This record gives sequence, structure tokens and C-alpha cells, in this order.
Amino acid sequence: MVNPRIFTGLDDIPFDTATNAVARDRAGRKGSPPSRREYYRAVDDRPEPYESILLGPGESKIDVEVDTRMPSASIFTFHKEDHTLGNLLCARLHKHENVIFSAYRVAHPLTPNMELRVQTDGQITPRAAVIQVCNKLIKELGQFSREFTKEYELRKMANAANQQQTE
Repeated sequence: MVNPRIFTGLDDIPFDTATNAVARDRAGRKGSPPSRREYYRAVDDRPEPYESILLGPGESKIDVEVDTRMPSASIFTFHKEDHTLGNLLCARLHKHENVIFSAYRVAHPLTPNMELRVQTDGQITPRAAVIQVCNKLIKELGQFSREFTKEYELRKMANAANQQQTE
């Protein structure tokens, strides 16, 4: 007797026929059952991993909206970014002398969009403050990269010298 809970193929999957057709199409085989990975990919509608990193055609990286509730405030929406950039920018904006308020949020963990809200004292625009902070960060990260590479190469040479002495 056949156990009714064991699926023998795509036709036995208890979903509507459109899902079965999509699963068969994604599996690339018209009659044979898919592998477990192909089955779950066909049933699961998750986006591909690269879709949360790469921008699509015509998609902008940053959208700027003027916040009318506060004077000299703007909301920057960074597409395909998360807490990494949000926390870094927000922490540096707090140190900027003309920035009164800065905060970020990620609306939902599955949507790779980060909103950064910035309010300045009116001497410069929020956009200028974000640009200044980004330029400073690029310089600091470049310096960090150079120092890290230098230290790595020195340690590599020291380890090579130690290995030659022990041989």
C-alpha cells in the first residue's frame, strides 16, 4: 500500500496547478521529480541573493525627500543597504558640528532599504552634511585599508623570516 503522505513527483504536490507548472518549469524537467533544493526553490518565492545587493536598471541608489515636519531636515532612502551603512553614517553624523539630529531605520529585514533622517542647524543643508560625512569616511577607510595592508605584509614577512630560522 502506498503511503499518501509521501510525494512521488511534482504532480503529487498538494498545491494549485499553477504552482506545479512553475515548479516543473524551474526544475527544467517535464515529468521527473525535482531535487529537494529545486522543489523548495519552486515553492518558495524568495528573491535571489544578488537581488538584495545589485541595483536594477533605472533604479537609483539614494532618494532624497525633504521632511516638512522639521526645519532643515531630510529623509534619505538608501536602496539595497542595511544596518551596516546606516549605523556608520548615523554615528558619524552625530559627531558633525552642524547636525542636530540623525537616525536611521530599516523598515523590514527582508527589504534592503535603509532610511536616514537628518536635521541640521540651518547653516548647511542635510544633503551637504551627508556628503561631508561620506567624504570623511572614504578618506578614513582608505587610510585604514593602507595601514591594514602594510601591517599584514609586515607580519607575512616576519612569519617567513621565522620559518627560515627554524629550518
